[in-house]
Amino acid sequence: MCNVVEFFEDSEIFITGGSGVVGKALIEKLLRSTRVRRIYVLLRPKKQFTAEQRLTRLRQATIFHVLAKERPQELDKLVAVPGDVSHPGLGIHPEWLAQMKGVSVVYHCAATVRFDEPLRVALRLNVAGTLEALKFAEQLPRLRIFVHVSTFYSNPYLKRVEPKYYSSPMDWKLCLRLLDEVRDDNLLDALTRKLHVGFPNTYTFTKNLAESLVNDYRHRLPLIVYRPSIVLFAVDDPSPGFSPSLMGAMGLFALVGAGILKTVYLGRDIRLDITPQDMGIKSMLCYTQKGSDLYQQKDAPKELPVYMSSSCTHVPHTFTQVAEQMDILDLWGDAAFEKNLMIPGCHYTDRRWVYLFLVFTKQILPAILVDGLLTIFGQKPVLMGIVRKAYQTLEVMQPFMFNNYESPGVTEKETLTNENKGTEFHLDAFNHPDINSLVVRASRDMVHSIRTHLLHEDPRTLKRSQRILKIKVVLYQALRLFLLYKILRWLWGSYLKEFF
Repeated sequence: MCNVVEFFEDSEIFITGGSGVVGKALIEKLLRSTRVRRIYVLLRPKKQFTAEQRLTRLRQATIFHVLAKERPQELDKLVAVPGDVSHPGLGIHPEWLAQMKGVSVVYHCAATVRFDEPLRVALRLNVAGTLEALKFAEQLPRLRIFVHVSTFYSNPYLKRVEPKYYSSPMDWKLCLRLLDEVRDDNLLDALTRKLHVGFPNTYTFTKNLAESLVNDYRHRLPLIVYRPSIVLFAVDDPSPGFSPSLMGAMGLFALVGAGILKTVYLGRDIRLDITPQDMGIKSMLCYTQKGSDLYQQKDAPKELPVYMSSSCTHVPHTFTQVAEQMDILDLWGDAAFEKNLMIPGCHYTDRRWVYLFLVFTKQILPAILVDGLLTIFGQKPVLMGIVRKAYQTLEVMQPFMFNNYESPGVTEKETLTNENKGTEFHLDAFNHPDINSLVVRASRDMVHSIRTHLLHEDPRTLKRSQRILKIKVVLYQALRLFLLYKILRWLWGSYLKEFF
């Protein structure tokens, strides 16, 4: 059996969703740690940018900071393919199809990951887009494996999820037919609402349908499904704690560090089931090889091979424990942001009324005050929009903030760890002897990465930002003492004085 590097030797890869978090991390690892010949990236031309211009911007992404320094010539292996997953045939011109006949591995990463996406949009991108990607793959004479990137939460009605295919409660063909036949969005929602009970949002529903679609193609193509949980910062690769995007959970972490997000509503016993970016990508590349090997055997797999990545078996911490530990160790102060409004830190509660009270007093009122001052000085008010967006993001995440999901964890974890020990695909973090110290170290690295890679703040300004934060803390404590003094004086003068 060949190793991962040998498997990808001189290969041509096709990737959808290459500009997303998973897609960019996949491209970076392939270019830095394997010897692929070429990577074709499907990129949708936008009004102001062609596919080629978007590729130029992609090559400048922060995730390539190590690759650009050590092996910049590898980025020349990227080829922009104009297209769109929502169009028939992925919108790819026949000339490009002829050029890509040598593609042997396809990664379908493209999807809308918005939980509150309108059903029509989610069906078009997550289900119809998957169908078009499969049809494209059928035209590749040298195809060895098609990897469909799904999600650990594609079956949210189950309390325990195994690495296997679960039949969908609704027919994907019917949904796509309704997509074309029912033009009214409200009617489409009404027709499907009763049929997807157990799915908290359109994202999980359409990702479940997409898995059903992939399963129906399992006898026509060499296919595997990869289900990562929430993809967050990296442990080590390409740099310790690397934070990929301000979208989703990483954006919320950034808002906590900036002193804007002050409270989160979630269960005290809820684990944050994460897939570190680098561990998830390395695992997926290993599964790619293993899946291809399965289809090379005399008897092809009868069932759709499914691989999962979940931290529930090797990271025992709840989200609240990790977050409160970050506050106790003052990790936010250690990486004090220049773009800092109030004192960083957050209160985590499972009481709705407490949460709403803190949202109003610690987020909405300061936002009104700051935006009012900005308006007075002729600037555009921005803070209330950020606070509103954070609140809405947390609201649509509620089904995952009060439910834990069990699983066997990372599929074939011990096998992967042993096979890749000492290589660039090592998974040593899975068996770290002190998981608590690893979590603390990774959290500290993540906060510093948010500052450097997402907020683009100069490391040379860190000491100054730390001093400014300390001054803010002193002023904040003084203000609290002053308010307490005023309240006690009012209580004394109004109610207590007459008793003494």
